[in-house]
Amino acid sequence: MNNILSKDIVKIGIVVQNIEQAVLEYAKLFDIDVPEVKVPTLSTEQTANKNNLYRGEYRQTGCKTAVIPLRPVYIELIEPLNHPSPWTEFQEKHGQGVHYLAFNIDGFEEHANFMESQGIGMIQKTEKGHERYAYFETEDRLGVTIEFKEIGQK
Repeated sequence: MNNILSKDIVKIGIVVQNIEQAVLEYAKLFDIDVPEVKVPTLSTEQTANKNNLYRGEYRQTGCKTAVIPLRPVYIELIEPLNHPSPWTEFQEKHGQGVHYLAFNIDGFEEHANFMESQGIGMIQKTEKGHERYAYFETEDRLGVTIEFKEIGQK
């Protein structure tokens, strides 16, 4: 593999200070229904299942999320919770703003290995059933974090 194979951005992740207020603003501006805010139930089971690798350690991370259904990409609003995470890192450094661009890919491991061969480290990897995603340390090079998301492969 010599490059990222996907050229299609599917999602833009935006970190916000107050997600409840942000969903109201998006709904008003785009004349859409107010999106549901999802709040995770964090448990020690997440850590025990080893499905969330953050900065080299299996641990809990958490955030409130809401999907803004725009086209051709959708926006994911993210309000970090009080856990170490990529989102709290971003918020501490930048406040609110665009955190990542997400690409659906095939060949998760091949893409992760390619990024590593380019000297780009993985920030976080999460696996949920037949879905997995990872954030990569591209902010200094590209001005934004890159997310790869693979669905249906294991």
